[in-house]
Amino acid sequence: MIAPDREGDADDGVNGSRSSDAAPRGRVSFAGVPHRAVWHHRVLHPLTFASNTALAFWIYPAWRTAHIRWSPPAERLLQHASESHRPIIYYSWHAYEPLTMLAFRDTPPELRPTAIGHDGLLSRMYQRAGAWFGYHLWIYRRKSPVRPRDQIIELIRTRNCSIGLFPDAGGPYRRIKPGIAEIASATNALVVPMIARGRPGIVLKWPVRYRLPLPFSSIVVFNGEPLDGGTASLEEYQTALEDLERFSTAEP
Repeated sequence: MIAPDREGDADDGVNGSRSSDAAPRGRVSFAGVPHRAVWHHRVLHPLTFASNTALAFWIYPAWRTAHIRWSPPAERLLQHASESHRPIIYYSWHAYEPLTMLAFRDTPPELRPTAIGHDGLLSRMYQRAGAWFGYHLWIYRRKSPVRPRDQIIELIRTRNCSIGLFPDAGGPYRRIKPGIAEIASATNALVVPMIARGRPGIVLKWPVRYRLPLPFSSIVVFNGEPLDGGTASLEEYQTALEDLERFSTAEP
């Protein structure tokens, strides 16, 4: 059955059509597009809640105790955004997602992005954890006649918001998918590569590879020079993130 979004969905609590000024921090909302309802979403709610709770319990001690530093300082990006009046698309490898969750803890509110997810089970298993740490999670509908790319473009245009993407999520990993270039071009965004390094930290290798923070860790958020979404190619996005990761590895 194809159904429109409804206010009060058990998984969001807000309608996905709010303006940027009304976009709630610390909440999860869905794209306001027709979509095919999936019956097992509600049935698996206890599982997704338990997974989100476990991730939040892991992240919270580091959230409270980690020392976080941006290299270069985040104020540089704030100046870029203020002068250009363009949205920012932050992007990184999905393996750095838990560390990236801490990255914006101390930045000005103007720099904190809306995090993008989808309504599939694996994505739902950590969405609420991000919301509990104050991020606004916006979820696109996979079973919709409106393509995910177009749903995200409409979000940026209507809310004029910055977003965070992990364009290799779902595999093949460490390969940038074409969607980020299409979204950036359609919205004329600034595109910023990011790599977050946490020391000490651990690597989770199953069921997917993630780098996880530890309490009292030192986290450095490496951010590259913004790429022009109106002209940059997919190869440039790939190269920029690979170069930044090599630089972050070499940094003492």
